[in-house]
Amino acid sequence: MSAWGLISGGDVTALAYDGRDYDLIVIGGGGAGLSTAYHAGKNGLRTLVLERFGVLNDSGSSAGASRQFRLQYAQQYMAELSLASQSFWADLQGFTQKTLITQCGSLWFGDPALSSQEGGIQAAEKVMDTLRIPYTKLDAAQIEAAFPFTDLPSDYAGFFQASGGIIDLKATEEACYDAALATGRVDIHEYEPVTGISEQADGSLTVTTGRGDYGAAKLAVCAGAYANDVLAHLGLSAGITIWQMSSAYFRKSDPDLRLPTWFVFQDPSASALFYGFPEVDWAHPGYARVATDFPDAILTDPGQRTFVPSPTSLGLDSRWVAEHMVGLDPTPRFTSTCLIALAEDSTRELLLDYTPAWGTPHPNIVTYTAGWAAKYLPILGDMIVRMLAQPTQQLTYGDFTIPLANFAIAWAPAAEPDQRTTPSRAIKEER
Repeated sequence: MSAWGLISGGDVTALAYDGRDYDLIVIGGGGAGLSTAYHAGKNGLRTLVLERFGVLNDSGSSAGASRQFRLQYAQQYMAELSLASQSFWADLQGFTQKTLITQCGSLWFGDPALSSQEGGIQAAEKVMDTLRIPYTKLDAAQIEAAFPFTDLPSDYAGFFQASGGIIDLKATEEACYDAALATGRVDIHEYEPVTGISEQADGSLTVTTGRGDYGAAKLAVCAGAYANDVLAHLGLSAGITIWQMSSAYFRKSDPDLRLPTWFVFQDPSASALFYGFPEVDWAHPGYARVATDFPDAILTDPGQRTFVPSPTSLGLDSRWVAEHMVGLDPTPRFTSTCLIALAEDSTRELLLDYTPAWGTPHPNIVTYTAGWAAKYLPILGDMIVRMLAQPTQQLTYGDFTIPLANFAIAWAPAAEPDQRTTPSRAIKEER
């Protein structure tokens, strides 16, 4: 009997285990994969995580120290998902003494008429009004009076949402890792890339690595920017594009400087989009992070990553700090790059879908990739496990019912490496 048939309120009888067969195999040991393993394990599922690098690495979408938590979105279902995630964050917080989200508020400002993949000021305000999420509207003068910004165009406006915060990304991954292992049902294999995936006559799955074959009833592909490398074993590719992005830290010249997380909406044809984070004790104390919100390069393969920040991006960061921020030295320090997989369809915030392996819809394989998803890591694992437990077209969390069609993947045949072309995704007012 499979443990999948026994899931009921988290009370599950574990299977007998011979060391090679599992209820679930998760490919990808970043935050999403580890969260999936935790939710599977606590539901009684014997789970294997296969990670091509080491866990807590900086080679993919989980690079860097910080991410933004926010409730505001242009899409109501995304704001609902953020609200629903809060109880899952509280659960994960129980596995660490480190603070996973430091609440400092979220400030959005700039041209209120502009829209982007980040959302858009006016659209986000409408969603917050609908969901009764409190926020404070601000004009340019009020923003400069309340926060360390200066010389903003007089027609800029925005809002401050007090529930926003900054995520300690590595602490979150560590908590997911510890939570998964604490279930007693999760094995994590590092430095073990997948070399093949096949289906058996009974519908079970076999995942092959350099160390041998592993059997499982279900499969979750959580490989982020490397998703198409894995999906190629199924003859598939997801419609993603991979951005390499740069960021830097700037020394606080005013020790009393206080910042929220922030994002500025500007016409990118005239100036770059920027975002930033306050000082935190887990990443370069005494410094605040500021970054351009566009790619240094659009990659066709994550192996093309250079790890070298763009001098152009760093120069734009420095100029923005010098011209529009108070209390920061404009010299960029502690520079770095990260990869992010985004949907080629810019209307899709996240990609999460059943995988049509071997020519037909396959409810036993779920793929997650693409999107700025750190804020959803604790709930994302639960979503994947629930999708695999029983085929469904929607997920309900409290008062919110979220259709999975919002996250559907535009599947295509896998491309040969020499057939890959640079994506045509426009870099306009979108992140």
